[in-house]
Amino acid sequence: MTDVLSDLELTEAEAEALDAYSATVVSVADKVVPSVAALRVNGRGGRQGAGSAVVLSSDGYLLTSAHVVGGTERGTAAFPDGRDQDFEVAGRDVLSDLAVLRVLGGDLPAVDIGDADRLRVGQLVVAV
Repeated sequence: MTDVLSDLELTEAEAEALDAYSATVVSVADKVVPSVAALRVNGRGGRQGAGSAVVLSSDGYLLTSAHVVGGTERGTAAFPDGRDQDFEVAGRDVLSDLAVLRVLGGDLPAVDIGDADRLRVGQLVVAV
């Protein structure tokens, strides 16, 4: 099978645009990754689960998907700086698939939330 991407020829302008976009994505990741925690949860029947959460506030509130924590009330959050901290589920809304977690201890690197009113339909976003 032929690799379609290797056969793709880009103009210099297209290559520059892709490089600029890549640089932007790397810049966003550099800013956001310190505020992302890897989650470990123990579900029903001893089943292990995993996911990620973003630090909303330096005093210990994180946001994740409700399906990540499922029916459990506790778990562990691993932060990029090497810290592991226990969390408890502060609240969840299964209809919107969101859950708020609370980590005791605080002093966490909160993500810089942008202005949602400035977003436009069709605008590119980056998911980390």
